[in-house]
Amino acid sequence: MLAHIEYSKLLTIVSWGVFNRTVRGTGCYTDDLKPIKNAIHGGLYIGSPGKDIFLMLPYLSDEQMKEVAVKLREVFPNTPPLNHVNIAACIRFIYGQFERNGCLRSNEDCSLMKEKTPNWFLPRKFLKLLFVELKDCDNYYGLCILCEMEGHRIGDEAIICDRQCLLEKMEKTYLESVKYAFKCNSYKQMWTPYFWSARYFAKARKKRKAIEYCKLTIKNGDKYCSDSRPSYVSKFLFCLEYLKNNDTKNWNSFYGKYKKSIRHKNLKKAINIIKKV
Repeated sequence: MLAHIEYSKLLTIVSWGVFNRTVRGTGCYTDDLKPIKNAIHGGLYIGSPGKDIFLMLPYLSDEQMKEVAVKLREVFPNTPPLNHVNIAACIRFIYGQFERNGCLRSNEDCSLMKEKTPNWFLPRKFLKLLFVELKDCDNYYGLCILCEMEGHRIGDEAIICDRQCLLEKMEKTYLESVKYAFKCNSYKQMWTPYFWSARYFAKARKKRKAIEYCKLTIKNGDKYCSDSRPSYVSKFLFCLEYLKNNDTKNWNSFYGKYKKSIRHKNLKKAINIIKKV
């Protein structure tokens, strides 16, 4: 079976950088930006070049894989953007996760993953090369995102393969993401890796760890949550509900403390919802 595009075309797509939107219509194209035949959506899609890199990985030599990693490092953002969706999507696509399925979305999604356990050997080989490249040029934002995305994948493996020994590795990887987030002022990753840790530990029924990371999510989220999107309310709400139901001994004092001192309006909204339950 042949690769879907030529190697030179992959390098061209990578050189465009990580797209934050899907380009459609001839009026959007320029002499330097034209759709490439057989590439995913011509290579012009949200999270590009992630999908095309994933599809090409089995056909790349070690030298070519290194060259692609270097070229992606050259165009990878080193300053946290206002919206991280396309950056995260690019890395998720490189793992071959084209849909946002995973162990935390629903039992159905988790069952689908169990039926065909993902093989992330080649994606991880490539992303390790990219990690080294980003580290060599002190791109802390890139390192932050790579660690967060790898934390997701390790968490998925821990659940779908019933390998709870991987939870410690997942935890360390998420903590690395937070460490790099503080180095580049990526406020979102100063608290969301704690949330994902809480979700995976809760899924694995590790109550003590889930409680620890729910509290860290609320503490750091109140300090560093940078905007007011509704999905952040649901993250805080999950943590508050988990604490209310699983840390009953300390819940009243914890609730009372944050009810009086919270600053972020999303956390206030979540606190008020909990109050009404």
